[in-house]
Amino acid sequence: MDNDRLVQVGVALVSRFGARALSLTSVARHAGVARATAYRMFGGRDALVGAIVDYEIGLMREKIVEWSEAEPDVPARVHARVVNTLAYLREHQALQYVLRHEPEELVNTLVAAEDPDGPTILERAVDVVVADLKDDETAVLQPNPKAALELIARLVYSELLVPRSVMTDQQIADIVVRAVLPDSAPPETTLSS
Repeated sequence: MDNDRLVQVGVALVSRFGARALSLTSVARHAGVARATAYRMFGGRDALVGAIVDYEIGLMREKIVEWSEAEPDVPARVHARVVNTLAYLREHQALQYVLRHEPEELVNTLVAAEDPDGPTILERAVDVVVADLKDDETAVLQPNPKAALELIARLVYSELLVPRSVMTDQQIADIVVRAVLPDSAPPETTLSS
């Protein structure tokens, strides 16, 4: 049994029972391993939660790279990332369970660091994505690449926290493109009235 398998079981349990119910004992039981094995791998619940966060950030990073690979220019890449990220997060069962039943858990996790001097999840996600930006993006994102990605992440997560919107995902992405690329227009195919 490897860590990834236990992490995947942990994500599945959050999808069914929520973040508050997550424990190493329940993960071990559902994974079919001894409780001692789970404790040996993670040491405690906080380490398990940290591993789940790292795993999910890694998956998201792969998706973000995938969504932007086919896009010909920076505005189209930014637009595709926003639209696809919103769709991906809306379909993420564990995240949706927590949003519906334990929103305070998500808010606390996004804005509080495990280590008071360490980065928050939002900051970690931005750092992961900024490392994958292409040179043409780092040259034009405003006010700078890291700040632009932080704004995008904040807008995406605020949209998830307040899911009813008069705007479509396309319109949200159009606004994001205008905000972080003020000299560019959103991709022509998505302009909305």
